[in-house]
Amino acid sequence: MSKQVKIIIEKDGKYLLIKRKDNEKKEHKDNWECAGGKIENNESFNEAAIREVKEETNLDIEIKRIIKEIKNNEKVSAVVFLAKPKSSNVKLSEEHSNFGWFTYEELEELEPITYKDFFLELINLSRKNYSA
Repeated sequence: MSKQVKIIIEKDGKYLLIKRKDNEKKEHKDNWECAGGKIENNESFNEAAIREVKEETNLDIEIKRIIKEIKNNEKVSAVVFLAKPKSSNVKLSEEHSNFGWFTYEELEELEPITYKDFFLELINLSRKNYSA
């Protein structure tokens, strides 16, 4: 199983989602999702998060904290980070067709979001016990 990162990018109470243009998993095509992907050789989770966001959105980010670690056989297989963008000039990769900044309330109504219930749980975790 490959190691992965997901990055929830928050700015001024809104969360950045990007719309998948195409995907190996066809059921995710045209879905909204947060930035993320697989870790490359010898990369740390943090390095992968920064690289994936840059590749997918052209944003530089400041990682604020880990929201959740997902383990498989007691080893960390995925990490979800909360990050702040250093700018708001999004430029999408060819993998994505659109982006938007959404409040939590807007996210509850937005469709389709890949693994929506889990994503909203992560957003809730990112909002708890945190001050910018």
